[in-house]
Amino acid sequence: MISIQKQVLLLSEFHFKEFSEYLLNTNADLPYKLVTTIRHSKTHHESDELCKLIYGDSAEKTKKKFLQLTHHTFKLSGFLSRNYPNYLKHNLQVIEELLSKGEKQKANDVAEWLSDVAEKIEDYTSLIEVTKFFAQQCFITESKDANKFHKKVKEYIELEQIKNSIYLYLRENLFFKGKENISKSQANKDLAFFNQYTDHKSNSINILARFGKYYELSFLSHPDFFKHETVKELDDLERDFLNNAHVCFHYLDDMYFKILGLRLQLDVNNNNTESMLQEVKKMNSISSFLKFWKSYINIPEIFSFSVQASHYMSSYAFVFRDDYHKTLPHDIKENMLFLKQKLESELAKNIWDDGEYIIKLINLKCFYSAILLTGDNTDKAKSVKILEDTLVSYQQIPFQKFLDGMFVALIMGYFSLQQYEKVITTYKRYKKITSDQIVVKENDLTIDAYYFTAQYLTNQRKQYIEKLKATFDEAGDFEHVRSLIAELVSYYKIPVNL
Repeated sequence: MISIQKQVLLLSEFHFKEFSEYLLNTNADLPYKLVTTIRHSKTHHESDELCKLIYGDSAEKTKKKFLQLTHHTFKLSGFLSRNYPNYLKHNLQVIEELLSKGEKQKANDVAEWLSDVAEKIEDYTSLIEVTKFFAQQCFITESKDANKFHKKVKEYIELEQIKNSIYLYLRENLFFKGKENISKSQANKDLAFFNQYTDHKSNSINILARFGKYYELSFLSHPDFFKHETVKELDDLERDFLNNAHVCFHYLDDMYFKILGLRLQLDVNNNNTESMLQEVKKMNSISSFLKFWKSYINIPEIFSFSVQASHYMSSYAFVFRDDYHKTLPHDIKENMLFLKQKLESELAKNIWDDGEYIIKLINLKCFYSAILLTGDNTDKAKSVKILEDTLVSYQQIPFQKFLDGMFVALIMGYFSLQQYEKVITTYKRYKKITSDQIVVKENDLTIDAYYFTAQYLTNQRKQYIEKLKATFDEAGDFEHVRSLIAELVSYYKIPVNL
């Protein structure tokens, strides 16, 4: 029997239904035909017979196509490995049940299939248990192969230990609050730990180790992360993951999204807008692939949200213009609408009430409010209401580092709604709350620009012309601020000599 036959026959009813529906929904017609033919056949067909059932004949040319189909379908089972990495485990119980009924041959068939498929998908925990069965069976039947199987158990345990040690290393040594405590010597030690496994024969281990290496480099903003060759290394890592998507990582580990997150972070740091938007589009297209995110906060996706919201608010920030929507490129409009819908979907999850994710909830509300500013006046009014409610509802929560960003959006909202008095009173609140402790200088200058413009539009005083000019000069290398002030001055015909 070929591997895809064994795999399909090992699936529980639930996992087969999930896999077959996935193939249908992704228009994988031939793989769907293959797995359903295998599943519903009353006999276990030889390869040529199965080929004829799928293609109508088993000529040499057709058999090559069939072989490609079987490999392709097995790769598509990455849907199962990523969503249900324990999908083979129930077969251990099946083996026990068959033996308890005296059906030894059937039990050994299932065990052989399980061993073969688990080896290919690198499900080492299943391999450990099924190989223990083989070893013990050899012992009680006085076979000389018992020691061989015990050695295989030892090998699989070591592989699982390596995989777990990489996860442990990532959790113990790389966490946000400990960033400042990582010395150069410790960083070198960490990189040496990951490097010892980057060429490992196990695909899941070498992919995990390579991710760990570049995660550490990005985490520390290490100069090596920003080298040109890092782009190729991350592209190779993504390619190797996709070519081996059928191998198993720990459940709840969204390895692909984390790899894309590294590439996105590199693009952000390199100000590579075109590549950044390509990565974001890719992340958007696969964001719902893993079903367990319905129950948790998708942290890599939140990073994607933050990058998108920041980009749109910087590059398409002139929401105060009457012709704003007419000048927006069509693809940007679509991207903004998609992001708005994704944020609404995330905020609608029933996971926010227990208080475990308050800071992330505040983050999401800020991103959502920012995107609402690109809509009509109803959306803008909704945006400022969400921001005002957030500032009031969570005033006891320590989220000062988000305050300047929240006030940027709030003042942009009031300004584009032409509620200039609200801009002025909100500016005074901002100055009082932050007590001049600026978190992000660019945000502070942006707030100043809107405030001075609102003051001028309200009272036409010359002092605000001078303050706008001073803010423009102070902006220096903050191109988005200088561009904003230039646009405000031009659009509202403010006599500022820039």
